[in-house]
Amino acid sequence: MPMQPKFYADENVPIAVSKALKRRGIDILTAQESDMLQRDDESQLSFAVSEKRVIITHDSDFLILATKEKNHYGILFFTKQVGIGQVIEEIEQVYLAYNAEELHGVVLFLPQSH
Repeated sequence: MPMQPKFYADENVPIAVSKALKRRGIDILTAQESDMLQRDDESQLSFAVSEKRVIITHDSDFLILATKEKNHYGILFFTKQVGIGQVIEEIEQVYLAYNAEELHGVVLFLPQSH
């Protein structure tokens, strides 16, 4: 049976986002909870891979890393600053629409146009 994706929010993602997603039953870890603050992007991605988590970011350096490191569990890349409510909705939509295997090695650009 396919597994739901698990997420990892880098330090640029507001804590309110992870708190709201946890309340909705979504498995998400933050850089703060993982003692990963101030770590470089390679370390962030390596941590997400070691935990089999989709990384959530708006740091474009991850797009460069994704071209080199194909064995990641997915990257949700926010192309522009959007409100916290919209960030939560976008991540929840990905959670509902994809299983973990479908996101393996994939970069999704958010917000998706509806």
